[in-house]
Amino acid sequence: EKEGQIGGLAKTNVSGDYRWDFGVHALYSRDPRMTDYLRSLPLDYVLAQRRVSIYHTDRKSRRYLINYPFEEGIKGLPFRDWLECVCGYLMARTRNQPEFRHLQDWIDHGLGFGIAKHFMTPYNRKIWNCDLRQISMDLVNAKIHPASLKNFLMAAFGKEVIGRMYQWRFIYPKNGIQALMDYTARGMESRIALNKDVREIVRDSRGWRITTRDGATEQADTVISTIPLVELLKMISVSGLERSYPPLKWNDTYFILVGLKKGAAFSLLNDCHWAFFKESESFFRITMMHNFSPCFPPALVAEITDKNGRDGLPPETLRERVVEDLIRLGILRDRGDVVLTDIKRVPYTYPIPTVDAGPVKDIITRRLERQGLYLVGRNGHWDYLNMDGILSSVSAFMQRYFD
Repeated sequence: EKEGQIGGLAKTNVSGDYRWDFGVHALYSRDPRMTDYLRSLPLDYVLAQRRVSIYHTDRKSRRYLINYPFEEGIKGLPFRDWLECVCGYLMARTRNQPEFRHLQDWIDHGLGFGIAKHFMTPYNRKIWNCDLRQISMDLVNAKIHPASLKNFLMAAFGKEVIGRMYQWRFIYPKNGIQALMDYTARGMESRIALNKDVREIVRDSRGWRITTRDGATEQADTVISTIPLVELLKMISVSGLERSYPPLKWNDTYFILVGLKKGAAFSLLNDCHWAFFKESESFFRITMMHNFSPCFPPALVAEITDKNGRDGLPPETLRERVVEDLIRLGILRDRGDVVLTDIKRVPYTYPIPTVDAGPVKDIITRRLERQGLYLVGRNGHWDYLNMDGILSSVSAFMQRYFD
């Protein structure tokens, strides 16, 4: 393990009295087996009913909080914006385009000009570190789960519709997501080597030799790697594989904690679990940590995609910009309520499913598996998965290769 703490993107950070996550770690699944597995663990869970909003401003800078998902929350839009979304969606459905080339094509011609204009295009341009025409339909199929025509129309005309029902109720460990990581590692603690940054993985006559930056080596017949794939390719030398592949793109993310003093509250979105932002504010999402567990003091975590070094802004400037944006948007009432901020930059937070990534991954996977090196996990196998998806994929991997 490269870090001094297990968990990777799913570890709990501790800053003073504040425990916080790298984004949203609500535990839910479309797969009943994964739901049953997570709920069967002997962990102290909080059972929550999703409260998620999308921040929207109209032409007169009036603020609206739209229910999530957007296409099932548009009844909360001002009339002109609502009309554009409904008309654009119905026009797109009338055209009934059978296939879409990429994410931007689907947004424009699958959802229509209104939803594209008022949410999907600005939000996705904000979060992704590449052109939306480079992102494949795998993202839509695996992550977005668009509403049916029936649900869209019912929601648009005022009926309460719960979108993405599988995540409507979720669980979260009362003491933080680290509890799940620690439980997963139970009984193996003595075999986990922390602070071991792998520098080189070489195939020799005895198998694989793994060398870490401190000079230590390990010999193995089989290697299962969760190292970000683009980093792994720099460490190994396998015939037929390049050191880098342009289709393998990713996001790096800044996570900024804003902790409030005891008894304080956010003036807007205080009761929300998380919220999305598509406009000029610095962040694309905030997670309200105090609503995940009664053990957590009032705090939020803002996420900012690092695009080319975020214009060279130093961490302190990013912290200040987040606080300023929170005040400007009406989320934070008074700067004096803030007692602590912290910032962490995390690489490879989102492997991007680009249109050309699939064939490249297949070539890499086949060549490495022939040598006894297997790719697993969100970054290891370069799959944009939630935690339940990772559990499911690892389970399938173990049954396939080691049952």
